[in-house]
Amino acid sequence: MKNIIPGLLLGIAVAVFSYYASKYLNNLIDYKSLVSSILLGIIIGIIIKNTIGVNKVFSTGLDFNVKKILRIGIVILGIRLSISEIFSIGLSGLPIIIACIITGLLAGYLLTKFLSLPSKLGVLIAVGTSICGASAIVATAPGINAKKEEIAYSITVITIFGILAMIIYPFLANILELSEKATGLFLGTSIHETAQVSGAGLIYDETFGTSNVGKSAITVKLVRNLSMIFVIPFMTIMYKQSTDNNSQVFNLKEISKLIPMFIIGFFLMSLIRTTGDILFTSSTFINTESWKDITSQLTSISKFMLIIAMASVGLTTDIKSIKSLGLKPFLVGIVVATMVGTCSLICIKIFM
Repeated sequence: MKNIIPGLLLGIAVAVFSYYASKYLNNLIDYKSLVSSILLGIIIGIIIKNTIGVNKVFSTGLDFNVKKILRIGIVILGIRLSISEIFSIGLSGLPIIIACIITGLLAGYLLTKFLSLPSKLGVLIAVGTSICGASAIVATAPGINAKKEEIAYSITVITIFGILAMIIYPFLANILELSEKATGLFLGTSIHETAQVSGAGLIYDETFGTSNVGKSAITVKLVRNLSMIFVIPFMTIMYKQSTDNNSQVFNLKEISKLIPMFIIGFFLMSLIRTTGDILFTSSTFINTESWKDITSQLTSISKFMLIIAMASVGLTTDIKSIKSLGLKPFLVGIVVATMVGTCSLICIKIFM
């Protein structure tokens, strides 16, 4: 706890400042939500990190914010959605999710071959871009015996483009005049990390006055995350076969570990929402309005936790790291990310 507290407090401080600064700026320009607190938190964090710097004493706490606070926030955010909505959004987006995953994996593989990059690095970048960023990379790395340098390299590449997508894609969706449902599908299928999808969805909702894009994007992303159960063992087996190593790659217990616990938590909160919607319509203990107030308060708490996480992402983003990547992995990252985003938009036009 002693190691966590400094970074936790710094993330909270930047989040609080971002929240009230966005309210002040929006009132100043007489526009309800032009300046997003999420986006402002990221920008302030990046400015602090790359100007005055962030002392190492904050590192453990900031890492805690990005990993744990984010996941708790996403779990609580499940209270916004009923089970029926989850299945409706998730199933409708399934063809697009599959198409984007296949596009990302193929593009990553072919570009890696074309540019003569190490095959392990190519596998990690492809998996990270097409499924769920760093989580997929970390889950894939042991199966292909990736080096620490290759893991760090690929995570840095997909993080850079994930952050750019998180900032740019909400405004691109608005320029393209996508519907709320289409925007949620686009953000959920084309942005790498769950954190970045959460941020992009909330940026869109705050900036353009909507309320459903964020939860739709996160739901689609969680369905996309579940593909790790199938894709990562498949990619690992393919890599092993290509290197003439036929040893056993995964057993059932190892595959079960690929299911992130926060996805289960998200579904449980949605189950609570569904149960509450049924029970409290006729209850004298908690009436419908009280239940709406409870879900609204929980939603506000989850949103603030996501602001803390996004501010912490900014506080840990070192722009100088771009220079150390080299051109080839950088090129793979931008091309694969662009192709996944383009595939998402094309599929949305076809299926919707």
